[in-house]
Amino acid sequence: MKTMKLYKVIIILISGLFFITNYNTGMAQNSQTLYYINRIPQSNQMNPAIQPKCNFFFGLPAVSSFQVGIGNNRFTLSDIIMQHPTQDSLITFLHPDAEFNKSDFLSKLGNNNSFFQDFQTDLLSFGFRMNSWYFSFNLSEKQSLAVNYPEDLMDFALNGNKNFIYKTTDFSNLRMNANFYREYGIGVAKELNDNLFIGIRGKILFGHANIESSHNNTLGFYSSQDSIYLNADAIVNTSSPLIATTNADGNFDGFEVPAYIENAESDSLIDLALLHQNMGLGIDLGVYYKPLDDVALSLSIIDLGYIKWDKDVTNLELKGSYTFKGVDVSDEIGAEESEEDPFEQALDSLENSFTISNQSNSYTTGLGTKIYVGASYFVSPKFDVSFLSRSYIYNNYFNQAFTLSANVRPVNGISASLSYSIMNGTYNNIGLGLVLGGAPLQLYIVTDNVSAALWGHKTSSANFRFGLNIAFGCKHKKNQDKPLLKSTF
Repeated sequence: MKTMKLYKVIIILISGLFFITNYNTGMAQNSQTLYYINRIPQSNQMNPAIQPKCNFFFGLPAVSSFQVGIGNNRFTLSDIIMQHPTQDSLITFLHPDAEFNKSDFLSKLGNNNSFFQDFQTDLLSFGFRMNSWYFSFNLSEKQSLAVNYPEDLMDFALNGNKNFIYKTTDFSNLRMNANFYREYGIGVAKELNDNLFIGIRGKILFGHANIESSHNNTLGFYSSQDSIYLNADAIVNTSSPLIATTNADGNFDGFEVPAYIENAESDSLIDLALLHQNMGLGIDLGVYYKPLDDVALSLSIIDLGYIKWDKDVTNLELKGSYTFKGVDVSDEIGAEESEEDPFEQALDSLENSFTISNQSNSYTTGLGTKIYVGASYFVSPKFDVSFLSRSYIYNNYFNQAFTLSANVRPVNGISASLSYSIMNGTYNNIGLGLVLGGAPLQLYIVTDNVSAALWGHKTSSANFRFGLNIAFGCKHKKNQDKPLLKSTF
């Protein structure tokens, strides 16, 4: 009985602490370095005004574009994993033998501490040119995860509540944000004249799974010398194949895995992956302008849109308050075993103080709009230096990244880019992009953090993108290499 009560208490705490999310559910992002490697057709996904060099390309299913990223904005790998002081092994900072200083560790935290992970791949993509027009299509799977947590949470986890006596601690900005959806995109880019290009991409979206919360969630506690006061009022929305269950009182009791997933029935899983439900719409906008022969400016707005979740929806509401004044064990000392365990009584009281009710109402989430602003200076037709700013908001936090890149095109069929980025709270991000081939095969590799391979212990994030395209009509006039401008058959 005690085990079951403890399990329910854990559900309450996890629901309150780790399923607090917000409206901006999109976190997946393209590599900063990719933006100016316009020999790659996929750069068009970062600015729909970009017209790739080749007149036609076809992306091989699943391998034309494969991207994965992971990181955080506060800690490097050496802050979490370290060498054992006396043995030939690696240990985490929580190991008893770790030379770990809590104060130094906590001093690296701020109000916005985040962890993120993203993945995306193109199942099908192609593009072609018709005179001054360029048309493109992509069918992509996108997944993202973002977790934000306050400094007080880590302080409480490491030191208990001793630093919070007579203080109110607010954990409302603790958020986890997960999204998984399919995207069908159709893009059109138009050359208005030799110096001005515009582009637009319309997107139809279908959601696979999501977790998000209300904007007005509250979660926190207050400590005095003899009591801890807990309170929570939060709404969490989910959409997934998992089945929500209720207890005899009608309150939420957990999720069950459907039999076809638990038994890994392949036909049912394939049917689930191919479903077109939880529909949404999105749009990308872009412009490219050359005010001078050797200067180019660009602007794009990506992932402006929404998804409406109305299939397999569960709305969880965590609500309640609790005052903990300790456990009185004086009657237990020297006495025979009692039927009423004081610790079990405390768990009962905590469980009864909070309720998790569930309903099933549709809800809408945004995509996490990103804004790119860029400028390039063409030193020569084969070499340019460029600047890129990326801005977006996720989990109610504003995130900014800046990139400087040098892009060279020495001969036909080879392009390279070397970049330096300030992103995710770090200043040691050296990126690299390499494109080999043109027609009929084009191979590319792009990363913002090739530095992770050189000094990974001092790196806070890493991303990697590669692909293989089939392309035709990539010839250009001699001594002329104008990015984004059309070429002809």
